[in-house]
Parts: sequence; C-alpha cells; structure tokens
Amino acid sequence: MNNKRGSVLVVSFMVILVLAVLGGIMLSRSISERALTQRYAESTQAFWLAEAGVNRALKELGANFNAMGNNVWSETLAPGSYSIDIEQVDSTKRKVTSHGFVPAVSPRVERVLEATITKKIPPDFYENAIYSGGSVDFNGNSYTVTGKVRYADEIEYSSNNVNGTITEDPDIKPLAMLDFQQLYNLSLAQQNVYVVDHNKLVNQATGSDDFPGSFWYDAQSGIPNIVYIDGDLALNGNIGTIGGFFVVVGDVLTNPDDIQNANINGNGVVQGVIYTRGEFKINGGAGRLNVDGGVWAGEQAVLNGNADVTYNQVYMDAIRDLNINAQAQVTAWKDTQNPYALSQ
Repeated sequence: MNNKRGSVLVVSFMVILVLAVLGGIMLSRSISERALTQRYAESTQAFWLAEAGVNRALKELGANFNAMGNNVWSETLAPGSYSIDIEQVDSTKRKVTSHGFVPAVSPRVERVLEATITKKIPPDFYENAIYSGGSVDFNGNSYTVTGKVRYADEIEYSSNNVNGTITEDPDIKPLAMLDFQQLYNLSLAQQNVYVVDHNKLVNQATGSDDFPGSFWYDAQSGIPNIVYIDGDLALNGNIGTIGGFFVVVGDVLTNPDDIQNANINGNGVVQGVIYTRGEFKINGGAGRLNVDGGVWAGEQAVLNGNADVTYNQVYMDAIRDLNINAQAQVTAWKDTQNPYALSQ
C-alpha cells in the first residue's frame, strides 16, 4: 500500500515538473514574442520618424538649398527623434540621410532613409513640342507633332507623323517642379486664376468660364498671360481659340504634391503652352484640335485622333524669360534596411 502511495507521489511530482517546464517554455515564448512585437512597433515608429526627417529636409532645402552638414536639423517627437545629414552631390542635387531613433535617449532602434532632393530646371526644358516625365503614346495616323519630343519612360508613335528629333531621357523624371507660388502670384495679378465651382472651372475674379482668347504679353513687362488652373483642366467640344501659359497644378498652395491632369477633346486651337504634373491627353474630333506652343506632362502625354502639336519658340522664349524658379523635390528615395529586419 505504501509502495502504491509512493508511486503516485512520484508520478504527481513528475507531472507537476513537466507542467512547470511547459509553463516556463510558454512564458518564455510569450515574453519573446512580446519583445519582438514591441521591437517591430518601435522599428516602424523609427521609420516614420526618419520619413518625417526627409519631409523636414525637403521643406528646409526649399527655403535654403545651401544648407549642408551632419545633424543639420533634428527634432524630438512623441515616440523618439530624428536627425538629418545633408551632403552636396552637385549644384542642383543634395543627398539627405535621415535617422529615426526610438526612444530619443539611448535608442533601441534606428532606421535610416536616404533621399535625393533636386532643385533644377533642365537646360533643354524649353526646347520641345512635347516633354514628358513619363511615357508618350501617339495613336493612329491622324495626328502630327512638329518639333522635338523628349520622354523618360516609353514611347509609341509613327515616325511619319513626327517632324522632329525624338529623345529618350530617363534623367528628366520626375518632371521639373516649377515654383507654383511664383506663378500663382503672377496669374493672380492678371486675374487669370481659375478654380472649380459646381464641377466647372471659372475665373476666380470674374466668375466667367471663358479662357483668354490668345497668348499675349504685358506691354511693359513682357510677362505673358499665365492661366493658373487649380484643378483638372478638361476642355470638351468646339473650344474655339484660347491662349496662355496654362499651369495645371491643383491645390498646390496647401498640397504641393497634388497632381492634376489636362484633357482636351473636340475641335479648336490652344495658343500657348500647357504644364501639368499629371497626364496630358488630347483627342481631336471630326475637325482639328491644335496646340501651337508646347506641352509639359509629368506622367504621360497622349495624342489621339485629329490633333496637332506644333512647337512655338516665341511662346517658349516668353515663358523662359519669366525666370521661373524650380521647387525642391524628392527625385530618389530608399530605405537602407529591410523593413522587417529589426535592429538589435
């Protein structure tokens, strides 16, 4: 009887020991998983802080492109901090290294982002009938392009319909970002700012939905008419003859990265130049749809139907003489570590 009780006691101790070991393993695993989850969360926070640093560098370099050095700007935020190093690549390009730390003191995690910030207008910017920071797509045989075509990505076209040199140039991507505040101020002085009202574009000053009828110069200053479009530019039907430097920029005063498109459908003539950070599409109708001046597109330039684009150097020279400043923009960006590789 005593032997049976002894055996039961031994078995009980063994069961308790096994359960204790299993409990310890589960507790250890739970602690390990919790630590891993916390480390991943901190790594993500450090990434966001480094990203905030890149945005800070973009803003600061926009105001002072000559700022350079280590730890040029830094800030402590709720979960941690960031610091920014700036290196000059050339006169128009800066390398930004942004470090995100969590926590700010004795950080357990660091994430590093590298970005290239550029501030320039390319030397050939004003010399092309069509200039696309993305692709070019010319469809059918009813279109003509007279002048140079420069693009960054891909092109589809008929050589018989393009009277000018065609150049692939990946370095023009992304499209140069013009100083929208400068252009807005000039356009505002001319009462040429157009905004969206009840799903159509109207002149902010007059309430009219008519555009200027030609490309013109101020008699004293030589400044051409700048038609500032705060939204998509969509023209349909028989548009007649309209003119100016059409700057299709969207709500850039509050969101400089907002991208708008320009779409023209039907018949008529555009005397001037169209600039859009988004897509430019022109679809000629039964008559003819002509652009006498040039086109800058950020993402894609598309020609369909009876459409002509002809380079006009007089118009381009007038815009060049505005001496438009370039805005700083991020042209390359990378995370220096695998987003799932956590710092030790």
